[in-house]
Amino acid sequence: MASTETAVPLNNQHEIVRQLADFPENIWSHRIASFTLDKQGYEMCAKEIEMLKEEVSRLLAIEKPMMEKFNLIDNIERLGISYHFGDKIEDQLQEYYDAYTNFEKHAECDLSIAALQFRLFRQHGFNISCGIFDGFLDANGKFKESLCNDIKGLLSLYETAHVRTHGDKILEEALFFTTTHLTREIPNVGSTLAKKVKHALEQPLHKGIPRYEAYCYISMYEEDESSNRLLLRLAKLDYHLLHMLYKEDLSEIIRWGKELDIISKVPYARDRIVECYFWAVGTYYEPHYSLARMTLTKATVLAGMIDDTYDAYGTLDELKIFTEAVERWDSSGIDQLSDYMKAAYTLVLNFNKELEEDLAKKKRTFAFDKYIEEWKQYARTSFTQSKWFLANELPSFSDYLSNGMVTSTYYLLSAAAFLGMDSASEDVINWMSTNPKFFVALTTHARLTNDVGSHKFEKERGSGTAIECYMKDYNVSEEEAMEKFEEMCEDTWKVMNEECLRSTTIPREILKVILNLARTCEIVYKHRGDGFTDQRRIEAHINAMLMDSMSI
Repeated sequence: MASTETAVPLNNQHEIVRQLADFPENIWSHRIASFTLDKQGYEMCAKEIEMLKEEVSRLLAIEKPMMEKFNLIDNIERLGISYHFGDKIEDQLQEYYDAYTNFEKHAECDLSIAALQFRLFRQHGFNISCGIFDGFLDANGKFKESLCNDIKGLLSLYETAHVRTHGDKILEEALFFTTTHLTREIPNVGSTLAKKVKHALEQPLHKGIPRYEAYCYISMYEEDESSNRLLLRLAKLDYHLLHMLYKEDLSEIIRWGKELDIISKVPYARDRIVECYFWAVGTYYEPHYSLARMTLTKATVLAGMIDDTYDAYGTLDELKIFTEAVERWDSSGIDQLSDYMKAAYTLVLNFNKELEEDLAKKKRTFAFDKYIEEWKQYARTSFTQSKWFLANELPSFSDYLSNGMVTSTYYLLSAAAFLGMDSASEDVINWMSTNPKFFVALTTHARLTNDVGSHKFEKERGSGTAIECYMKDYNVSEEEAMEKFEEMCEDTWKVMNEECLRSTTIPREILKVILNLARTCEIVYKHRGDGFTDQRRIEAHINAMLMDSMSI
């Protein structure tokens, strides 16, 4: 799955034969038209949203039994409109948590309600005990078989199992128990509930991209006769309004790419601007992050281009010169490189020079300095990986993973994501620099998920892979190595869940961005595939979030 290209050699010593990756063509080129925002339609939509928000705020303020309020909060969150009511929701959950410090004594007899209560508290950072589920266990510590026909309860417990941490043995049992019985009972339940079950088994809520999960939930909620039409109307209008904003942003991003002429200047790299913007929307979808999304998208486009430079174009001699130039952060010494590689590096330098000037005006150079350091570290580790695989050497898996946590680009993309966030203060950047467990788990997850997803493509084109490193070290089969990687990915989720429950001065808004980066990576490389290279794998997500309009 590779093609070759001859090129002018360094110092005219010999002819270079490049093993180029045969990347699939871009599928969006002829499907995206320029978009101009209908300002009148936008303003009408925004005005109605403001009116509906007031009504929902009053609804949240009404005194209700705790579990009615939890159901209301859950629907607001799953419909994608909770960002309008963030403080109200946090305050109410804090009040309930303070009032019921020993939840097992107040455990509800309904499994669905108890599991929902647990999940919401955990997802908002409250470290509630698994003891709330004791009443649903038999004498052997297993879930009672009488629960098998409670499909709503099983579904709620299934979703809850995905917020588990290392110490939550009950939730490990819950995941196995619910998966087994939900799969078996799908043919025996009503159509709307069956849709919810099938969707959850395919994509657990906690690991899904928030905006796409909202899109899916809106359609299922609309079919529910007991749904709140006020919430539904607000959700659909909100989705429609943000969809317009995304299309406007995407049109600008595509214009930016065309003006830079990336496709002809660096033709060996994957043309994936739409996917990069999708990644940014997956990271933060709220309207006030428009500029941050644009910045992250552009940084991701350029990071992808450099990734392909190291993995699918440059020779070791060229990549050494390239890496040294990145270390200096200037363009001196790159005359020996091919025109394509010089163009790639110049694009990176010029973009970041403009970005530095913009951030200096906002007095956010502390964030920019960290971001540039991540570029340099990314180049160093990418060169190390190229030395291994271009020389047909398989490093130890331990060495590969330590290096690969950086080549995953997730340290770099995290730093880029924080550039446009006012809440990403100097304290946050300093915290990131200490390499906390959260970032170790995030980058390990990104590396392993990517490795599993891209293994087939890389193997077919003759490149060394992480799976092969593991197979060599542990003398296991390819399938055993893949399963181990997936097991390690599950472990990183537990670490990230744990870190979200720790007392910290880091804003939850920042923690949510880190989780969303993991969620987007999870989707892009789902089912052992590579949705960044093979765009068809995430086409439905992109259509829903960026292309197709929602009927309102």
